[in-house]
Amino acid sequence: MNSNSDAKMKLSAELGGAVMEDRTRGPAGPNLDLDCQIYVAAPSRDRLMQRLAAALNVPIGPGYVISYGCIEVAWEHNDYEGTGAHVEFLDWHSLLVCQPRRGTSTTSVVSDTATALEALQGAGYRAVPVCDYEELLRGH
Repeated sequence: MNSNSDAKMKLSAELGGAVMEDRTRGPAGPNLDLDCQIYVAAPSRDRLMQRLAAALNVPIGPGYVISYGCIEVAWEHNDYEGTGAHVEFLDWHSLLVCQPRRGTSTTSVVSDTATALEALQGAGYRAVPVCDYEELLRGH
């Protein structure tokens, strides 16, 4: 896979054309959803979250949620795992959901999400973000 855009297009095709709901919230405008899902090739929640927290130099909070900058990062099991999807990352076990705190600027959300993504990749994980602003994540 050459780019996140290619991955998103393949995911869109796999899911019947709709990658995400079109929400009308966030300070950036009517069509930008500031939540971001990061598919991660990691078999264990505990180890993944420990390594991410260590790389970001923050503690793991209650419920294994990491607060970093203006985002909260929570682990979920990837429900598409084992479905035989034609997009490789859909078979990965872990899904990290990055959600911004209320009233946060788009610039801050993109920056903090990019830092979390870089921390995952720096820790040796394969990670693919799927969100409205994934092209901005490559610019960091």
